[in-house]
Amino acid sequence: METRIEARSLLSELTLAQGIVESKATIPILANFLLRTADNALEIAASDLEVTLTCRCPAEILEPGGVTVSAKKFSSLVRAFSGLEGRLSLKTTAQGRLFLQPEGGRQEYHLQTLPPEDFPTLLSPDGGKCLELPMEALKRCIAEALVSVGVEESRFSVRGGLLLLESGRLALVSTDSHRLTYTEWVGPVGVEEPMRLLVPRKTLTEFLKLDGEEKVRVSFRDSTIFLETGNRLLYSRLMDTTFPAWEKVIPQGSDKLAVLGRAELQERLRRVSNVAESKTRAVILSFDPAGSLEILARNAETGDEGREYLSCDRYEGEAVQLLFNADYILDFLGACTEEKVQMALRDAEHQALLQPVRPEGAPEHKYVLMPLRFD
Repeated sequence: METRIEARSLLSELTLAQGIVESKATIPILANFLLRTADNALEIAASDLEVTLTCRCPAEILEPGGVTVSAKKFSSLVRAFSGLEGRLSLKTTAQGRLFLQPEGGRQEYHLQTLPPEDFPTLLSPDGGKCLELPMEALKRCIAEALVSVGVEESRFSVRGGLLLLESGRLALVSTDSHRLTYTEWVGPVGVEEPMRLLVPRKTLTEFLKLDGEEKVRVSFRDSTIFLETGNRLLYSRLMDTTFPAWEKVIPQGSDKLAVLGRAELQERLRRVSNVAESKTRAVILSFDPAGSLEILARNAETGDEGREYLSCDRYEGEAVQLLFNADYILDFLGACTEEKVQMALRDAEHQALLQPVRPEGAPEHKYVLMPLRFD
């Protein structure tokens, strides 16, 4: 293999691919990028066996071929040369190493490689069911749902998002047993029958890093989801974990409603959470019928205490006092962009429903949060 390629263009693709590579890969080949020539481009592939990303970068191909090289070392070298003008020359040597040199320069680097045939077989979405979705809408749903995707697998915590596809709606649901998010986009999806797909957390996280296109091609084949945008293809296995009956978690019959400024609530919660207990991150929200909110954090271990006050834009119902994990509320506020949010409440024993205030008929974003128990 021999090719010449712009260092800056190559670096942008390597940065995306680096997110796929496990920092402590137990299988040596998975710590490597696969580099191979393809149609006036250099293809870069990274895989951890569960999630795979392939990217293409325009290049001058002098001799076709392929090689695998340490992802960490190769990325670091390309980054170090990305400030120089001109292209990088890459070629495999007779000894099987990868030779790297700035075009016209005297610097020389030789990197050890592994055989490309040892790299996991790359899959193609060809032959699978395919549909097109708006990139911005899908990324918004993923960003809103990621905050409550589980970190650990358990009965009520799932390390992935449930993707629901219907003819006129796309929705994503996630839960870590402490909270649940339902978010949707309303529009033509292109499926004849409803579909339920459980997408791994890492796949959702890495997809958010992809940009530059208005549409994303979503394909399904052999229990694998493919997400293709421009010259990048991200795919992974779908999860076969049972997702909890999320519809039953959405609270009904809340008799108290508070409408608050998102930025103002976020600012006060950030400040008062500085003195909250490190383990529970507990804050007490006390709503008054007159429309005022008191936020209290009390740390029994250190004796620290903090109070903040905020006027509600609107409040309906009697006085109520609830205990929440401050970080969970901040996660929701950070995922929203609207100016106002609303909280539908019942009492200290029942879950609260948080939503951004959107125009009537707009796609829904529901965030269900379980309160902590008062000691």
